[in-house]
Amino acid sequence: MLRRLLAFLLGHLRIEVTGGNPGRFLNLALTQGLILWDITYRGEALWASLTVRDFFALRPAARGARCRVRIRRRQGLPFLLVRLRRRPLLIAGALLSLGFIYWATGHIWLVTVRITPPQNLDPRAIRAVAAEAGLQVGRWKGQIDLAAVQRHLQARIGEIAYATVRIQGTRAVVEVVEKATRTPPQGTFSCVNLVARKAGVVEQVIPFQGEPVVKPGDLVQPGDLLVECALKYWEGGRPQVFPGTPMPPRQNVARTLVAQARIIARVGYSLYWEVPLVQEVEVPTGRKSTRLELKVAGRSILQVGKDAEGGEVPFADYREERRRYGFGGWRNWIPPVEVVFVRAEEIERRHEPVPLDQAIQQAEQRLAEQLAWILGPSDRLAGPVAAEVLEQTAEYAGIRVSAEALEEITVPQPGEPVPVPQTDAGHESP
Repeated sequence: MLRRLLAFLLGHLRIEVTGGNPGRFLNLALTQGLILWDITYRGEALWASLTVRDFFALRPAARGARCRVRIRRRQGLPFLLVRLRRRPLLIAGALLSLGFIYWATGHIWLVTVRITPPQNLDPRAIRAVAAEAGLQVGRWKGQIDLAAVQRHLQARIGEIAYATVRIQGTRAVVEVVEKATRTPPQGTFSCVNLVARKAGVVEQVIPFQGEPVVKPGDLVQPGDLLVECALKYWEGGRPQVFPGTPMPPRQNVARTLVAQARIIARVGYSLYWEVPLVQEVEVPTGRKSTRLELKVAGRSILQVGKDAEGGEVPFADYREERRRYGFGGWRNWIPPVEVVFVRAEEIERRHEPVPLDQAIQQAEQRLAEQLAWILGPSDRLAGPVAAEVLEQTAEYAGIRVSAEALEEITVPQPGEPVPVPQTDAGHESP
């Protein structure tokens, strides 16, 4: 494949070899190191392809085999350019076609709207509102801010819970999540609101059901109302929302059963920890003591080793390692015999200073371990952990570490029973 590509870029010839001995001609050409491919026989003539440079080196082979070589076809990019140079209009047409294709594929020619059930919104309204934010047919794709279009849709049409916009080739796809619908209940019933379980600053509000009472940037405290289980509907059916027309007044308010939303807030965490600046380390001295014990039913009956007499380790301070080896049992019976290998290593305890940077890392690790238990699977840190040394002595350092996390802070809270207002006409809720 690579050889054919190079042959096309550099140009190659299709030759016909007649007369003499074509087989000898082929052997002499290969002996010279010339490269021929697509070798075929047509009657007594030999056909082959080779590069332009190798063609001028064929004279010795042709003379030795008493053959005659003719060029039948010239192929490749250099010969193609020579032929195209004689047709300037063809080149201009090709360039204009490529330019038109580039221009056409860089624009939006179709806007598709997809609405989740119950699909009460009019797709024409969605297209018109999106056009207000710059998503128009015939618009250059590089001039469209998809995030701005999404924000404009949610701000312009209050019946949209969430909207996404993406571009697929020359088509823009607008997907709209419509707020949940409910038929107004009869009588009196309880509702469930969403309140904050932690203090924080609201970063994102995605309502699915109910009416949010907070917006991004609001500071909330634990217990503050976030989403009210209110569902608004109209008399005479649900109106269509078209750009340029005012939102129709809502005649009545009915309480839905459960408010649903996703509210992300920036929650701060802080930890004060006193980290010791002097740590005790164990340094081996190199002296070791070993012994081997044979135990039967948990009692030592035989000891072999340096400290076998008396069974005491001859070091004042040491680390001990025990390895137990038992014997295989038979069915449910296990022999009460085991061999214990005891190894003791003498150590010295020293006090070494702890660098302040290492103490700060320990405090940050302590906070990270606590957050691993607090944060949920969808929560994440909003930035790096910050550390501040508040107090430092020769023995310890008082360090305060803090971090911010993006968390889902909603928690349901039952509300009081609410009577549903009665109206004469039927209602259809959004």
